[in-house]
Amino acid sequence: MGNFIFPVIGDEKDLPVFIHGIGISSPEYHFKRDNGSPFDQVIYTSNGEGELIIGEKNFSVPKGWGFYLPAKLPHEYYAKGSNIWETKWVIYSGKSCADLMASLGFEQGGVFKIGNYDVVDTMFMKLLRYAKSSAYFDGFQGSALLYSLLVSLNRQNALKYDDKDIVKLGKLEPIIEYLDSNYMKDISLAALAENAHLSPQYLCRLFKECLNIRPFEYLAKKRIQEAKIMLKEHQELTVAEIAEKVGYKDCSYFCAVFKRQETLSPTEFRTLHTANPHFITQRSR
Repeated sequence: MGNFIFPVIGDEKDLPVFIHGIGISSPEYHFKRDNGSPFDQVIYTSNGEGELIIGEKNFSVPKGWGFYLPAKLPHEYYAKGSNIWETKWVIYSGKSCADLMASLGFEQGGVFKIGNYDVVDTMFMKLLRYAKSSAYFDGFQGSALLYSLLVSLNRQNALKYDDKDIVKLGKLEPIIEYLDSNYMKDISLAALAENAHLSPQYLCRLFKECLNIRPFEYLAKKRIQEAKIMLKEHQELTVAEIAEKVGYKDCSYFCAVFKRQETLSPTEFRTLHTANPHFITQRSR
């Protein structure tokens, strides 16, 4: 038995990513595709356990795990043992599909663990409802939700959410809170590590494993985030004053960091997000 849909493709074909098919297979059958599939696929186990073969590698896919198959990748999958294997799957493509999957770290086929199964499953069931709908714009809504689902899988796959990763998150949270509250101060890596009761090396590794950035990359992003708010809401402050308020003593360096992150200088950002007084006066008449 199964519950699936292959929607009629209209203007969705011009979107960066869109659904070709989506469904629930109970049981999932044995598939061997020597030339792969013409489209990308994500499949995850909702019950039982499956076996995936890619090249010379075998992967077990129990409940809470899934796998990604890029287009044209030869593969084989089937139920493991005598159990009934139930899966949920989505097939998709789009003009920016390859770039999107590469940016999410899914350019290679393989298995992944779903950190929060209920969140992913809720998104999938909503996506299935959109695909079944005949309303014109639901195809576009489905495309947006598909993107959210893929991003969620990427984030959840970055952390496996086992006991060790829960410990890592517990250690990182107070460090993030400290940086968010003290971003305007002169913070050294040694002082930050000492405050967290960690070695500088482990602190850097913790940030990389959990957020995929270094501690001072996070600090720079936080400072620029606060600077953007000040540039927009506090016209009375100069760029140099704002730089100092978010922790940069050197205004030139602040401007360089800001432009590297935002592709605009602080002054250009302020101009872009400041209402024209003359225009406001004209509108109020």
